[in-house]
Amino acid sequence: MPGKRFGDKKEVYVLTSKRTFSAAEEFTYNLKNLKRATIIGETTGGGAHPGGGRRLDAHFQMFVPSGRAINPISKTNWEGTGVAPDVSVPADQALKVAHVAALNKIIERETNPERKQALQAALDTTQKELDELKKSAKPTP
Repeated sequence: MPGKRFGDKKEVYVLTSKRTFSAAEEFTYNLKNLKRATIIGETTGGGAHPGGGRRLDAHFQMFVPSGRAINPISKTNWEGTGVAPDVSVPADQALKVAHVAALNKIIERETNPERKQALQAALDTTQKELDELKKSAKPTP
């Protein structure tokens, strides 16, 4: 028996990094193309073709694709390019960025003044934590 549907009223955030690969990429790619989630983080690794290793000799092996994922909406996939996020940030900042985005959405809809004030305090704290993360981030080469 199916459970209660999640519906369109809930915000969904998917966090990615350059190490996000294969099946996790397909999940992300599908949600992005369906416009059911906001993707936050780094462009994923770019592995869309299933397959497996084939031993060539005692010292060499090669990967041989055995299929191709094709999204029915985009008519393509993420092989070699990865899935680009909607909000591009370093992976170590993605959770805080998603938290800030979620709190902003909740505050926007909140009608209870006390609850709104508590949410704003949580947002301020989370934003400060994100700002500290950004300050301590190593510059990219």
